[in-house]
Amino acid sequence: MRRGFRLFGEEEPFEERIRDPFEDMVRDLEEGAPSEMEEFIREEDTPRGKVRKYGPFVYGFSYSKRPGEEPEIQEFGNVRPSGRGRIRPAPEGGREPLTEVTDLDGKYEIVVELPGVKRGEVDVSATEDGLRVKTTGERKYRKEVELGEPIDPDKVDANFQYGMLTIDAEKREGGGDRGKKIDVR
Repeated sequence: MRRGFRLFGEEEPFEERIRDPFEDMVRDLEEGAPSEMEEFIREEDTPRGKVRKYGPFVYGFSYSKRPGEEPEIQEFGNVRPSGRGRIRPAPEGGREPLTEVTDLDGKYEIVVELPGVKRGEVDVSATEDGLRVKTTGERKYRKEVELGEPIDPDKVDANFQYGMLTIDAEKREGGGDRGKKIDVR
């Protein structure tokens, strides 16, 4: 019989309280997984037999508050929570990277975290209304950034170093939907 660690005279060992909800989640994932979740479940042969692997599941959020403004909460990851403790894939496939947009005088500075990505795998395009970042390598990321004021797609500069994409986009007068692919240096 296996003995578990009990906290403060509890009837049920701590390990069992942790294991049970996790096992329920795995069972729900296997039995009722929508087809979009199949990419998160795979089987691998090991010396000890077949092993079923799940994930990776990535979800997080950032919180920022500037003086005099409402707080801003931004989600990122490859899954989103849905009702009753279930998860669903993020829209458009791929992970949504953590992104920070700073509104400076006359320009925007956008910083996008893309860990595990190489420079040649980053695709950035710009319109007057915003930017789109997408990766093509093993690690898939996708992010559309809508900006509060129009930018000049001809005056967008993108640099990628150590998994961090930094984009400087100059603001412009007027609006529209003219677009341009941006070279990432």
